[in-house]
Amino acid sequence: MSIGTANQLRLVRDAVGRLDADIAAKDAIAMLLGDIITQEALVLPRGSVADEMAYQRTFEQVANSERDSRKTMATDDALDRAALADFLNQAVSGEGDIVVRSAQTVSRGMSKKTVLVTLEGARTLPVDLALRVDRSANNYLGTTVIDEWGPLRLLWDHGARIPQPFVLEPSGTVIGDPFIVFARASGAPVGSIYVPPGPNKALLADTAGCMARVHAVPVTDWPRADQPQGDAFFDAQFAEYRADWQALEESNAVMDACFDWIDGHRAHAYGPTALTHDDFNYNNMLVEGDRVAAVLDWEFAHVGTPAADLAYLWYAAQSMGSFSDFLKAYANAGGWLPPQEQLDFYLLWGQLRLGVMGHKAVRNLEEGHFDDVRFGMARWHRRQALFRLGDLLDRLGA
Repeated sequence: MSIGTANQLRLVRDAVGRLDADIAAKDAIAMLLGDIITQEALVLPRGSVADEMAYQRTFEQVANSERDSRKTMATDDALDRAALADFLNQAVSGEGDIVVRSAQTVSRGMSKKTVLVTLEGARTLPVDLALRVDRSANNYLGTTVIDEWGPLRLLWDHGARIPQPFVLEPSGTVIGDPFIVFARASGAPVGSIYVPPGPNKALLADTAGCMARVHAVPVTDWPRADQPQGDAFFDAQFAEYRADWQALEESNAVMDACFDWIDGHRAHAYGPTALTHDDFNYNNMLVEGDRVAAVLDWEFAHVGTPAADLAYLWYAAQSMGSFSDFLKAYANAGGWLPPQEQLDFYLLWGQLRLGVMGHKAVRNLEEGHFDDVRFGMARWHRRQALFRLGDLLDRLGA
């Protein structure tokens, strides 16, 4: 019996309940899932006739309850447009007559969501905005937009390709969670962490230039005093991820071998510093044609080493052209090229971080902490991370 299985089936049940499908088919699916969920979750003695009858009566009662899907999506999708308008009118200089005409959630990640907002009556703000909103109900990463605000202002002031940030709401009292208000950028993500874009050398070269511009942003006045920098950042990050992995109490030879290799080669982690995104991939970019319109999702930004971002894009670069072409374009745009040993180190480290996050996501899925069946992709993500890690261990001779 498995509560973890029951929790995952509940997500499936709730998704089926929202489908516009044949009523009889939905009822049959709901009945089947209700029985399976109850079978996985119900633990009662069945050793005697009395026990068996009590079990069956309780089973029927619980199964009937489990058949009813939860009709609502994530509760954090509800947005008080009047409260948002009041906040904008008070927080943004020159405003006072804003009315929020529409607000649509267009993406729900595991730690943040994006809401597209249309205004009426704005004087200084653009009509079309985007909100990046914490998802406290699902955020197993522990990150918050509050920590992104300072780095975003620094990036914008130095010409990095990001949507213009206007204002931070840190309290969570306006729409339920803290958020940042941005100008709405054009473009769309292409590919994902484990499904890279297809051949496109022009876009790859433009991405290299975009990354070089980020790495050129001065960090002498880094706005996050709470965060270690440079070599000390890696040491703290390694300790955090290893502690997260150990806390899961999972048994996995691939993950353990990767942590051992990183620990044994950690001298390669250290080097010249730069503003580092640490999740620089096409799922976190808006792309128009052959150009990166904007880089998004700066929750992992820190003062680290350029190799972390460069190596993280290895799989996408190989799919779009070649990693050597990407490095050449990066250098031509003014970027500093790390030694190969450091690129190899951060290629493994970046994928190991994803492996830890994948295992944590599956654990949260099994424990019922997610509110959307789409988070069921966590199991596939975890498996892809292990495929990559196993291949990298072979490549590095570990």
